[in-house]
Amino acid sequence: MTTNHCAATHSARAGRLSALLKAALCAALIAVCSQIAIPLPMIPINLALLAVYLTAFVLEGRGAMLAVGLYLLLGAVGLPVFAGFKGGLHALVGNTGGYLLGY
Repeated sequence: MTTNHCAATHSARAGRLSALLKAALCAALIAVCSQIAIPLPMIPINLALLAVYLTAFVLEGRGAMLAVGLYLLLGAVGLPVFAGFKGGLHALVGNTGGYLLGY
C-alpha cells in the first residue's frame, strides 16, 4: 500500500510542478508579447492581450490567473515587462494601470 501511496504522491507533485511551469512560461509569453507593437495612427496595439487570451485558452482557470498574476507581480517589483519596457508600481497606478489590472 505504501508503494501506491508514494506513486500517487509523486504523481500529484509532478502535476503541480507541471502546472507551475506552464504558468511561468505563459507569464514569459505575455512579457514578450507586450513588447511587440503594431503601430497605428492614434494608439499602437501590442500583442499582450492576445497572449492573455491564449493563456486563458491553454491553461485552466487557476493556472491562467497565476500566470497573469505572476506577470503583474514581475512588473510591480520593477522588471521591465510592461509595454515599452516599463516596470514598477508607477506603471500599475499610472495611465495604463487599469488596462493591466483588467487582464
